[in-house]
Amino acid sequence: MTTRRAAWRRSDEVESDEHCTLAIRDGGLSLVGTVLGAESGLPFRVEYRVLADRAGLTTAAHVRDLRGFATRTMALERNAKGSWTVDAVAVRGLKGCSDVDLGCSPSTNTLPIRRLRLGIGASQTIQAAWVRFPELTVVKAAQTYTRLDEFTYRYASGTFSAELTVDDDGLVAAYAVWRRTGYAIGPDETEPLDGRR
Repeated sequence: MTTRRAAWRRSDEVESDEHCTLAIRDGGLSLVGTVLGAESGLPFRVEYRVLADRAGLTTAAHVRDLRGFATRTMALERNAKGSWTVDAVAVRGLKGCSDVDLGCSPSTNTLPIRRLRLGIGASQTIQAAWVRFPELTVVKAAQTYTRLDEFTYRYASGTFSAELTVDDDGLVAAYAVWRRTGYAIGPDETEPLDGRR
């Protein structure tokens, strides 16, 4: 198996750079990344780790958000029945969500794109556990993906919609305010897929 590494730059009212490692194996995949930037003049750092099973369904996500001198964390877990916990507390409102979507990163769009494997012209709506930043809160969100051509999708949720382009691995190259600035493929680094660091 191989490991992919990508860098993205965000340019809007939030300026940030991101580094992410995508590891794909028979047992599932992991996304491990760091986002560095500033919002309203306040420096921030977001560290995340997202795990998915062999079916591509999210099993866990761990987030640490540092803004100024404040640090907050969030741990989400999904069981085989589709029930979620947030910081070990059951959240019934997230039941049925198949994916986690980190609002600070384009990396998690890879999860449904890889799992759905839509044909060109096909569309599907999923339920995602959407983690919002800078609030660091999570809500259930209906998200629709439509495949426009081999490497282009339209994403829509609520009143927001945007096109995104991906590569052969489903990793985002461009999406709304994000542009990929670097990419590399290398040997497998045996990143654990069981939630342990």
